[in-house]
Amino acid sequence: MKKTFKSLAVLAVGTMMLSSCGTMIGTQTGTGAIFTSTTDPVAVTSNNVGKKVGTAKASNILGLAVTGDAGVNAAAKNGGIKKISHVDVKKSSFLGIFGSTETTVYGE
Repeated sequence: MKKTFKSLAVLAVGTMMLSSCGTMIGTQTGTGAIFTSTTDPVAVTSNNVGKKVGTAKASNILGLAVTGDAGVNAAAKNGGIKKISHVDVKKSSFLGIFGSTETTVYGE
C-alpha cells in the first residue's frame, strides 16, 4: 500500500512538472516555464508603414483575474490609426503568476 501511494505521488508530481499553464497558440516563440518576454508578428497588410503607433494591454493574475483590452481595434484607436500596416504582440509571464499581453499596431 505504501509503495502504491508513493508511486502515485511521484506520478502526480511528474505530471504537474511536465504540464504547463502556458500555450504556444498565438505565439511563435513559445512560453517559458519561469519567465517569458517575447514579441511576435501577428499580421501584415499591403498598407504603407505609417508613423503612428498604438498599443493596448491586458494583464492577468494567476489566470483568475484578467483585465484590459489587448485587441487590435483598441490599439488602433489608441494610436489614431485608420490604416493598419502591421501588428505585433508582446507576451510576458512570470511563473504563471503574473502575465500580460500587449498589442502594438503600426500604420497611418
